[in-house]
Amino acid sequence: MSFLDMRFPTDISYNSAGGPTYNTSVVVVKSGREKRNINWNYPRIEFDVAYGIRAMKELEELIAFFHIVQGKGRTFRFKDHSDFKSCRLDYMPQFDDQDIGVGDGSTVDFPLYKTYDFGGLQARLSRRITKPVSSTVLAGINGTEQTSGWSIDYTTGIITFDSAPSDGANITAGYEFDIEARFDTDSLSTNLEQYQAGSIEVPVIEEKPNDT
Repeated sequence: MSFLDMRFPTDISYNSAGGPTYNTSVVVVKSGREKRNINWNYPRIEFDVAYGIRAMKELEELIAFFHIVQGKGRTFRFKDHSDFKSCRLDYMPQFDDQDIGVGDGSTVDFPLYKTYDFGGLQARLSRRITKPVSSTVLAGINGTEQTSGWSIDYTTGIITFDSAPSDGANITAGYEFDIEARFDTDSLSTNLEQYQAGSIEVPVIEEKPNDT
């Protein structure tokens, strides 16, 4: 499946309905107790973008975009307006928002990650960020922002330093990000009244990174 480095219209995604979905198996034994297995370490983000269609202009945008990506055929950038920063939504990203690695004196490539916490308890696994937004990425080493000497691949989310950070150096980053997503349908209804009445579904799902 090919990735098209283009963002889904943000005026539609802003009003879309959806969020994270986990995959969990639950077995109820004879005693009534449950055995649960978490099949995914990190959820897949799922949206119904039909909720974002309220005017003919938005419907025309959706139709054009659907043709460009050819239904399920191509993945694209999608902005999850409830989670798109390395920090809180009401803050601006800073170079030390997220710990992304520790130097060993030879490694120059460091993938972006975002760790979630609640009440001081960090998530069991950090989320891999593969689609940072252009010109938003900041990097730091040992508490000092690095304004040069590194580059970022905006299609993989990997920071590459010109020289390997020293052994034990703490590598940090701040950024805005999109998710890589695709339509989960190959057909599209084009009746605006049905969209306005909430009787149409247009599912968009995240293409999960290989290590999640």
